[in-house]
Amino acid sequence: MLHIRIVKSIAFATLAFALTAITSCEDQVVDLTPVNKLSDLTAYETPERCELSVIGAYDAAQCGVYNGSYARGYPFGAASIMQGEMRGEDMNLTAVFYDVTYSATYTTATANNQFYWEASFECINRVNTVINGIYAAVENNVLTADAGNAYLGELLFLRALTYHSLLTHFSLPYNVQGNNNYGLPLYLTAFNTPAEIAEGLKIGRSTVEETYAQVLKDLNDAESLFSSNDRHSVNGISRASKGAVIALKTRVYLHKRDWSGVKTEAAKLVNGTTAPFTSPIGGYTLEASPGTPFTSYSSNSESVFSIENNVDDNGSVNGAMAAMMSARTGGRAIVTSSPTLYNSTYWLSDDKRRGLLLYRASDQYYFCDKYQNAQTREEYAPLIRYAEVLLNYSEAALRSGDKALALELLNAVRNRSLADPATQAYKASDFATDQAFMEAILWERRIEFHGEGRRWEDIHRLAADDLTPSGGIPAKIEYNNAKEKGAFVVGGEIKNEWFTASRQFIPYTDKRFLWPVPVNDLVRNPTLSGQQNAGW
Repeated sequence: MLHIRIVKSIAFATLAFALTAITSCEDQVVDLTPVNKLSDLTAYETPERCELSVIGAYDAAQCGVYNGSYARGYPFGAASIMQGEMRGEDMNLTAVFYDVTYSATYTTATANNQFYWEASFECINRVNTVINGIYAAVENNVLTADAGNAYLGELLFLRALTYHSLLTHFSLPYNVQGNNNYGLPLYLTAFNTPAEIAEGLKIGRSTVEETYAQVLKDLNDAESLFSSNDRHSVNGISRASKGAVIALKTRVYLHKRDWSGVKTEAAKLVNGTTAPFTSPIGGYTLEASPGTPFTSYSSNSESVFSIENNVDDNGSVNGAMAAMMSARTGGRAIVTSSPTLYNSTYWLSDDKRRGLLLYRASDQYYFCDKYQNAQTREEYAPLIRYAEVLLNYSEAALRSGDKALALELLNAVRNRSLADPATQAYKASDFATDQAFMEAILWERRIEFHGEGRRWEDIHRLAADDLTPSGGIPAKIEYNNAKEKGAFVVGGEIKNEWFTASRQFIPYTDKRFLWPVPVNDLVRNPTLSGQQNAGW
């Protein structure tokens, strides 16, 4: 991972409810001291070892524990994308592999939910452990203050990213009351000794508001710690820098429904009010082709932050994006694009992004073709792109009454994929109401981020929206009811017979809208045991 291999056998004592080992997906070995002996600072006695330890935090974000192994890409190497798509309606299943998520039949013992939770908190504990080490390295003059601050900025970004991802699965949206307003347990220090673990087990769930406040505190602190506006010097896509922190803030404020906050942060990354847009921080800009961030995933101007995978270290044949989605040679073609998306009238027939779909004649279906290396599974997992910053900004501008800016930002993303922007671009007159305008923005998000895991995030945050409520988990198409039916027709009907009774719409008031806290943690953690999500 990130060009340096971390020892697979490094382990440390952990919070019993979630964190099992500070191990890596990789095979090659670097002799690092176990983290439960960090008090002697041997893991942070040189700048090189500090760098390795920070890389270890990214490794935990890429590939955490799944049922005793480290090969499914939990939470962010692949799993966040796959789960985010399977909870939505714009991808279908050709097999039962993700059906527990797709059909919302999970329980408190479901593996996918359990290990998403556990790998996420493993990542958070790894981050907290390395934060302690970096502070000590600066204090002991192993690192300069500037170098230490830059590392701390990266680490706080990872912690915020992880907590926000957990919020979208285990807690109600910011504007929805209920469920005792449960957010997440906030673990802000490392738990690596029996005494620390005992203290950690006393920590219960914070409120949703408190969790968001901590996420934004981490991001605000992280932004202030970076002395440079440039991308990370080692890898500007898979290592966080100031631009990535600000971009994530636009997402978090959008979920918090703080439109002013979205605009304030987005304006830092968007020059002016007229396209083309370029970020003065990090130099981000839209690529000319919508496919470039995927075919050139390790080097492009649009990817703000991605999780690095490579041929030796990825989500495996049972988890990687290409393995699951691709109908190319070596792909399992289990997760297919859905007619609910590619039949949409919002997605023009000559839109260049249709080139990121691959048609398979055997079942007359389309498959997402953003991840094309099905045999090597080496693509980076795209977590934040500049296109999202622009669309976040567009939505916040619309909701704040600045329709001209909202239109300019929306067209900036959409126009680069149109065959003839001069005639096909949106005009203000196309939207009779704010609701119609908002629908166009949301459809643009569905089209632009198809296969990137963003769909569930929008369904979640819009559950009780005043303009365009999602209402809950959408009904899902049964692949076997639609295959070989010639389902692809731009603007065509989405037929009732393609759906099944077991995958009907589920309102956000239903317990299944939230994942339950895994039963293992309820047994092991006496504080959490009384704080399960309602109905579970």
